[in-house]
Amino acid sequence: MFLHLTLPLLLPPSLSLDHTAENREYQQKSREMFEHAFHGYMEHAYPEDELRPLTCSGHSTWGNFSLTLIDSLDSLVVFGMYEEFKESVNKILLNTNFSIDKNVSVFETNIRVVGGLLSAHLLMERGRMSLPEGWPCAGPLLDLAVDIASRLVPAFNTPTGLPYGTTNLLYGVPKGETTVTGTAGCGTFLLEFGMLSRLTGDPTFEHAARRALKVLFESRSKIDLVGNHIDISRGEWIFREAGIGGNVDSYYEYLLKGGFFFEDFQLISQFKVLYKAVVKNLQHDFWYIWVNMFNGNPSLPSVSTLDAFWPSLQILIGDIKSAGRTLSNFYSLISHFGFTPEMFSLLTGQVSAGNEIYPLRPEFVESLVYMYQATGDQMWRNMGKQVLDSIELSTKTPCGYATVSNVVTHQLEDKMESFFLSETTKYLYLLFSDDHWIFDKGVWGNISITPDSGDYRVCAPNSFGYTFTTEAHPFPAGVLGCCYPRQRVEEDLLEQIYQDKSEEALGGGIFNLPNKILNMMYGGTKSDDPSGTELPRCSSLLHFLVTTVSVLEVSPEWEDPSILSQVGGHSCSIRPWYAKYEMYGVEWSRLPGKKAFRVINKNNNQNKK
Repeated sequence: MFLHLTLPLLLPPSLSLDHTAENREYQQKSREMFEHAFHGYMEHAYPEDELRPLTCSGHSTWGNFSLTLIDSLDSLVVFGMYEEFKESVNKILLNTNFSIDKNVSVFETNIRVVGGLLSAHLLMERGRMSLPEGWPCAGPLLDLAVDIASRLVPAFNTPTGLPYGTTNLLYGVPKGETTVTGTAGCGTFLLEFGMLSRLTGDPTFEHAARRALKVLFESRSKIDLVGNHIDISRGEWIFREAGIGGNVDSYYEYLLKGGFFFEDFQLISQFKVLYKAVVKNLQHDFWYIWVNMFNGNPSLPSVSTLDAFWPSLQILIGDIKSAGRTLSNFYSLISHFGFTPEMFSLLTGQVSAGNEIYPLRPEFVESLVYMYQATGDQMWRNMGKQVLDSIELSTKTPCGYATVSNVVTHQLEDKMESFFLSETTKYLYLLFSDDHWIFDKGVWGNISITPDSGDYRVCAPNSFGYTFTTEAHPFPAGVLGCCYPRQRVEEDLLEQIYQDKSEEALGGGIFNLPNKILNMMYGGTKSDDPSGTELPRCSSLLHFLVTTVSVLEVSPEWEDPSILSQVGGHSCSIRPWYAKYEMYGVEWSRLPGKKAFRVINKNNNQNKK
């Protein structure tokens, strides 16, 4: 029996008023917040990993390679701080050396460092930097990302393929390292490692990430729940509590986003299975508690501030109503405490002892961004205003913003996590932005065609919209076809990739475009002809893909080489197959509640709208 919360649910007003001026004011406030924290770090902490905002000093916590700067590189582009971006990239290229005797978190180094370097590399054009030769398939930031990721890969050399939690950048996994790793620590690599493989042609990274995802899913219980820590040597669950918060959260995120981003229906189907189990066993009044993964019995009737990311996934599958209920629950905590505590007990209605901290986390604001894009309702922006005001009022210091060590007393701690610059301030800025390029729907773009050993590469680096990693690093889907002729792991190669000991190089078809979604990506439009004949949306591009990928029974004439020049540089409407589900590919206010979730899982009807 759970104690129902008595906290007042005071939703911010959402009247039919013109909020333009106020939204712009808060957009500017969020920009000033980022600038204050970034310049404070650069002046008082760089080249250390993080800023101590109370003493205005620096300290190294994750590896001693200027973590906060790497983690916030793409934020500089999002905020339009192009000179600072150029200067920061040059600092990283000049001073970064990963060949050091240092133990690091495999999970944190991937999401913060590999992801930060990759997104900065991919946003160089947006950041108004001179592009290196061969970009986006080559460049010094990409080289650094490959360097650090290669030092993480040995952690995956285990009997199960699940990675160790810690590795040494110079010597590999330390002797005596524990074989117990969190679920998120095993399953949060596909976006970063998959992007590395698509840009470099080396399947090692994506192989490792996919193998770990496969093992985790196959280790689920009979009621389709996963625990939060697993023994990587035996594949046995050690901590068997199932939840959506700490040590589990981003595993769910990368199943869904990885499925969308890499056009992998298998991953989306796996997410569906787990999602249904979570809703059935964990949801109580749109809170999500911890339960035993084998029988579903409640084990910890508490919620975490990390749980606030969950509505963003629900919005991606169209379950907007449920997402709104959960966000409103979290807003009741913010209205009461000013912040979301790290853990809150639904049994006592109090902050859980020892979990009073709020380290400036982004998850609530992250979901607000998705929700506002889904509904256009000013109410969600008003919630964000309260978050921004609370951070500004209670945590600002002369050189940055400090962690709240106790949400009840608002006592501060001398720490500013790198994700405050990478995520929290970025999401606040985007929440109040109406015309930012991040929100481009990804339906228009310049297509470049490059011959490649008798085949061709199709590249649209600023098209198809952006997908955020778990550290809010935006990855453009349009680069997936830039470096190799084909764009996706072919269906019949998935089993090879999943083999535990496969060392065979995966060439040729590794990036093949699957037949079943080609029409969804480049679907036809009705012509003006009275007969209503279906015509390709972008004829030259479609013919090009049909010819090079050979997936349709169409034989256009290719004797005339001028067709290449016709397609190259051609701007045409290109909507990716996941556009109706992805945050930036659709006008969400027009999307019925669960339509996307139903359509996405129809095994034999993927082309139906």
